[in-house]
Amino acid sequence: MFSQAQWKELDYRESQFAKVFAGEVPDYVPVWFYYEELGQIKPELLMAEKDRKVWLDNQLKAVKTNVEEALENHCLYYPMIEMVSLYGTHYIDALFGNDVQWVENQFWSKEQTCEVSELQMPDLDDSELLKETVDLAKWMKEQTDGKFFINMPDVGSPINVAINLFGERFFLELAMNPDSAKRILMMIAEVTRRVYTELIAAVGQKTIRCHNNFYVYTPYDYAGLSLCATQMISPANYTELVADADDACIPDCYKGMVPHICGSSPQHIDGFSKGKKIKGMQLNDAGADDFEKFWAGLRADQFFYLRPTENMTIEKILSITNGNRLMLTLTEKPKAKIEIG
Repeated sequence: MFSQAQWKELDYRESQFAKVFAGEVPDYVPVWFYYEELGQIKPELLMAEKDRKVWLDNQLKAVKTNVEEALENHCLYYPMIEMVSLYGTHYIDALFGNDVQWVENQFWSKEQTCEVSELQMPDLDDSELLKETVDLAKWMKEQTDGKFFINMPDVGSPINVAINLFGERFFLELAMNPDSAKRILMMIAEVTRRVYTELIAAVGQKTIRCHNNFYVYTPYDYAGLSLCATQMISPANYTELVADADDACIPDCYKGMVPHICGSSPQHIDGFSKGKKIKGMQLNDAGADDFEKFWAGLRADQFFYLRPTENMTIEKILSITNGNRLMLTLTEKPKAKIEIG
């Protein structure tokens, strides 16, 4: 599908991202090209295992076009196949037995009927969904001769999942019964970690990538986690209950993680700066609007992955950073390299 020269250039551009993750200075500001339509497929093609080959062929065609367009410009789109249609952001909910349905072009998860304190660990050894996930990953690797990355299903911070499972009842549990809430969060972390380890065992750590890799390119030795719901909790809730659960999601084979923040969460900057496994932050939407506060408050060895907004433009980002500790996600391909300094 790609020539040796194209693979060589892809590997070079990929290495620029790896330099930022490693705390080194890249040759220029790495830019990831985010093609928003890629992978937005009808989920029943995977759920019912119908037309799987047709689905993959369509993805491969889109990937080929995407990669070639990126190579013609000054950005990267590395060949990858997405598994995000496995229940979207409700994948972990489904492993806990939630009824997840496809309604009006998105997934919805019905809340657990049990009391929050009564939630039990699902039997993952007998989980059809986990088995299907692993089998699909193996098939995808086989069909692409092991040359493409495979993005794992969507995994979020345990606080995200707990709210999916119980809705506003979990906020009451945080306030009234924090020990019970922490038990639930750590249980969710154990399930998330199991998904990581099963997929690594099935296709290898260098093949499987974090779920948001399709818009936040992440090297194989770093994990990703969506922290969307942190905007709804207090700094004390985060540092005392959620942070350890976030860390527990990530297997020891990873050097760290890059949390995704899309909501306004400056109240957690101090907590993020002290995160044991947090090596950088990926900010977009309202999260990106707060970038200047994050830049001032995070450690000097933590990097940033930004999707610019109307309020936080590329020009403003560069004026703050001079291109240092920075990677960008853009939906419009840059016509020239973005220099550092």
